[in-house]
Amino acid sequence: MRLKVHKYFNILRIYMVMMLPAFSTGSYAQSVAVTASLDSTLMFIGGQMQLKFEIAQDEGLNVAFPLFTDTIVKGVEIVESHPVDTSLLDNKRLLIQKSYTITSFDSGLYYIPPVELEFMEGEILRKAQSQALALMVINPFTEVNPEDGIFDLKQPYNLPFSIAELKKYINWLLLFFLLQAIIGLVIVYLNRREKPLKEIFVREKPKDPPHVIALRELDRIKNEKLWQSGRVKQFYSDLSDTLRRYIEDRYEVSTMEQTTGEIMRSMKRMELPDGKLYDKLGKVLETADLAKFAKYEPLPDENDFALISAYFFVNQTKIEPKPDLNELEAKDGEQGEAVEQSGKTEK
Repeated sequence: MRLKVHKYFNILRIYMVMMLPAFSTGSYAQSVAVTASLDSTLMFIGGQMQLKFEIAQDEGLNVAFPLFTDTIVKGVEIVESHPVDTSLLDNKRLLIQKSYTITSFDSGLYYIPPVELEFMEGEILRKAQSQALALMVINPFTEVNPEDGIFDLKQPYNLPFSIAELKKYINWLLLFFLLQAIIGLVIVYLNRREKPLKEIFVREKPKDPPHVIALRELDRIKNEKLWQSGRVKQFYSDLSDTLRRYIEDRYEVSTMEQTTGEIMRSMKRMELPDGKLYDKLGKVLETADLAKFAKYEPLPDENDFALISAYFFVNQTKIEPKPDLNELEAKDGEQGEAVEQSGKTEK
């Protein structure tokens, strides 16, 4: 019986608090109106909701708003204080909004008294207050006993692994391993062939013949006019290196690591088309050694002779590549079509 009376008394208290706004004017002055509101009158323990205050006032009034730090009332805590939002109403009045995120960790009925504001209207100190609010905090965990203490969360249940779980994927796994094996065998087969795998997928650009490379370098040396600008040593160094590389590629003689005497002994065993080529080559290489290592200053005629002799040696010893029959047939066909087209044009 006593519990029922206590229950009815709590319900009556809630009803009376809820009816307070009906009997409250919401403001002690027409120039300032204050309202307070909650998202809901019921909240689970540990939950959160918004408590909002709205102040409608005339422009130019300085209203002192109370400062809440960590609690609204005992048992109702402030989680976050939101910034003040000010907007202008149509009737040239200001609307100031201030919100708080609140929570509570104790169940029960909480009475939030009216918030009182002070402001000066002219020389008169006036006050305005909001309506009172009520908040019911409910504990949904009726079986929780605080005396039992705090327990850790239960660990995930460890289910045993079964091979049968992979049965539906076995066909895909076998196909995957089969494809891997086929790809591996193809790669091994292609690498063991005479033509490497790289040459099959990457077409290597054919290398220019030795005489083409040498003549291109000689043209560069002539166009740069090195000895005419005083760079005699550089002129003979480039000229000597060009001849050495040409001889190495043309006659397959390692010349870049040999001295001039060793190169000439090797060239003496070669069959040159002109007997004068041997003497001219030796003269150019010896003059280059003197200019590079002995600080010898050759005359302009010697410089021209060295460059001309280098051109002469390359042109007399070069090997022209044999023309491709397919290319010749294609060129002949193009020339024939061109002749036919020209004959039709003349008609």
